[in-house]
Amino acid sequence: MISSRRTFLKGSAAAAAAASLPAPSVLAQASIELKLSSFVPPMHSIWAGVLTPWAKEVASKSEGRLKISLYPSMQLGGKPPELYRQMVQGVADIVFTLPGYTSADFPMLSLTELPGAATDAHDGTNKLWARMNEGYFNKELADAKVLMLWNSDNAGLMTRAKPIRGPADVKGLRIRAPSEAQSKQIDFMGGIGVSMPVTAIYSGLERGTIDGTQIPMSAMIDFKLIEVVKYLTINTPLGRSPFMVTMNRKRYEGLPGDLRKIIDDTTGLQLSHHGSSDYDKQNTRAIELAKKERSVYVCSKEEYQNWLAFFAPLIKSEAERVDKLGLPGSKLVQAYKLIA
Repeated sequence: MISSRRTFLKGSAAAAAAASLPAPSVLAQASIELKLSSFVPPMHSIWAGVLTPWAKEVASKSEGRLKISLYPSMQLGGKPPELYRQMVQGVADIVFTLPGYTSADFPMLSLTELPGAATDAHDGTNKLWARMNEGYFNKELADAKVLMLWNSDNAGLMTRAKPIRGPADVKGLRIRAPSEAQSKQIDFMGGIGVSMPVTAIYSGLERGTIDGTQIPMSAMIDFKLIEVVKYLTINTPLGRSPFMVTMNRKRYEGLPGDLRKIIDDTTGLQLSHHGSSDYDKQNTRAIELAKKERSVYVCSKEEYQNWLAFFAPLIKSEAERVDKLGLPGSKLVQAYKLIA
C-alpha cells in the first residue's frame, strides 16, 4: 500500500507539472509578428514582386517563428509622409517609403537626388550602398535598420499640354516633384514645384491642378499616369529618388539572434538590387508603351550635358547648404563626382 501511495503521489506531481507547461503545438505556433506598412497599393511591382516574396521567405526560413504582416495603401493609418516617423514611433515595425517625403529629415540622402547622380537604378543603388557603408547617412538613419535602399529608374517629365525640350520650357508650369530636393530643380528651371504624394498625381493631372510631373518612368505603369499625360521627355539628368525599406532599430535589436540573422541574410544590397532591377525593367516597358501611345522626346547625349551644365550652380549651392548644417555635403557630392 505504501509503495502504491508513493507511486500515486509521484505520478500526480508529474501530471501537475506537465499540465503547467505549454502544449507542444502551442510552442510550435508561437511567433513574432512584424508589421510592414507602405503607401503603395498591393499590385505595385515592388510590393508584389519583392516584398511579398521576401515575407514568405522569412516565414519559411524561420519555420514560422517570424511573420511579416503586410499593410499596403496606408492600412495602418496616417499619410505617406508620416511613414518613417511611424516606424520610429513603433506604429509600424517596418516601412517602405521615400526619404524625399520629408527631405528636411534626410539632408544627406537628399543630395543623392541631385541631377546626374546616377545613370540608371542599378548604378544609383550601388552608389547609395557605397556611400552608406562609408557612413554618410549614419546620423539621419540612426533609428533604423536599413533592409533595402535603392534608386528609382531614370526620371522623366510628363506633361498634359506642353512639350518640354529644354529647361526653359518648364518656366511657369506647375510640376509635381517627389521631394523638396527635386522641387528645387523645378523652381531652378523657372517652374513651380508642387509637393504631393504619388497617389494624388493622377487626379491632379486629370483635373489640371498641375501641368505635369517629374517622376521615374516606371510610375507611369504603376500609377497609370499614361492615361492623363500627352508629352514625355526622357534621358535628361534629372534627379532620381532613393527608396528604402527600414526597420525600427530597437525592434530589430530585440529579436533573438537567429532571427536577426535571417533578416540580415535575406536583405541588404542583394534585395535592394531586386528593387532596382524591377524599376529598370519597368522603365523599359514604360518607354516602349509610351512611344506607341504618346509623344516621347529623347534627349541626345549633347543635350544631356547641356542640362547638366545648366544645373551646375544648383548642385554647388545645395552641397554648400548641407555643409552649413554641420554635415559633409560637399564631400558627398564630390564622391558622386558632381563637383570638383
